[in-house]
Amino acid sequence: EGVTDVSSGNLRVLIKPLIPCGKPNYISPEVLTSDEPFDGFAIDLWATGVILFIMLVGLPPWEFARAEDPRYKMVAKGGLARMLRSWNREVSAQAADLLQRMLMENPRERLSLCEVKDHPWVLDEDGGFQPPAAAEGWRG
Repeated sequence: EGVTDVSSGNLRVLIKPLIPCGKPNYISPEVLTSDEPFDGFAIDLWATGVILFIMLVGLPPWEFARAEDPRYKMVAKGGLARMLRSWNREVSAQAADLLQRMLMENPRERLSLCEVKDHPWVLDEDGGFQPPAAAEGWRG
């Protein structure tokens, strides 16, 4: 069984889950909630989105990636910008769009690596990225 990557035209083989794996903060919804085969590239993009979130915001989006976690559900359902506003954390509109599209609940709606590379935020040559202030760490 496979899935075609429409951005590159490649057929990718789906992975059949055998045992639970992955770090709790980075587990994608399809691995967390299903025993169905999954696309390894899509789950890697989810985890990369979590890492980028931490880099841009200065703290992780959730403690554990659980379906019961309201923050996890909010992001997976498209509410990332709303959550950042409620936390008083600012990122550019393009950065928020990239994060949201990397963290879409449905893996078929999630960006591919080619789409991430071509995203306006990634291609920004103006140096618009501003790291969070050092004193704003999630443990501080």
